[in-house]
Amino acid sequence: MEIQRTSLELRNLKDLLGGLGFDVIETTDYPAITSEKMEMCSTAADAFELAKEIRTAMQGPADIDSTFQLGAVLEFSCYPPRRHAFLEAQSGVIRIQGGTSTMTIGPPCELSEHALAVWWEQQAEKEYQTALERQRARLEPAFRNENAAKVLDLLSKKNQTGSTLYKIYELAEGHPKNRKAFHTQFGISADEFQRFGDAVHNSAVSGDWARHAYDDTPKSAKPMSKAEAESFVRRLAAKWLENLREV
Repeated sequence: MEIQRTSLELRNLKDLLGGLGFDVIETTDYPAITSEKMEMCSTAADAFELAKEIRTAMQGPADIDSTFQLGAVLEFSCYPPRRHAFLEAQSGVIRIQGGTSTMTIGPPCELSEHALAVWWEQQAEKEYQTALERQRARLEPAFRNENAAKVLDLLSKKNQTGSTLYKIYELAEGHPKNRKAFHTQFGISADEFQRFGDAVHNSAVSGDWARHAYDDTPKSAKPMSKAEAESFVRRLAAKWLENLREV
């Protein structure tokens, strides 16, 4: 499967797709994606559908590469390889640019010219690996789990509300029948969840920011503030997304 367009450098592309179980090979015209699962596809159309999942993860809420475009499916069972092109209606892609703080670290004093060159090379590699890990932390869950893509999209919203925060919680939990096991897995106490629930549900606690329009008596002694509720959900989401990478 050709990659017709990408803003990523080849090494970065290989590292990211390798984390999803795909290999990137260099062909005459474009880099191409392959994997055991892709090679087992019975038709070119099936391979294209699989590649579209990669494109969705790259362009979507993971915010890795909004320019990522697929080319033709390459069939290597014949020579020269047969190219299967698929036409699609162009859909709009919105790139959400998230702010990332950076800190510049200078080299130690009194290094020789060679040692200084080695230091800068090592520093560049550390920065690359740090940036790669941030990319993988978003891309891999978004590719593997539909709910994760929705969570990343909701987390990117500038102004959270009780409704959006509880939706993030629900997407991670999956279903109320999973609640006991989910809370045990992620260390959520009954009191903590009740305090969170008072904040996001009850307008007597959080006003119009809350999910519900009617006031009710809080069920906990100390409901979370809006900021505490958002912090709780963001920590939980980060743990849940990381867990998806380990499964």
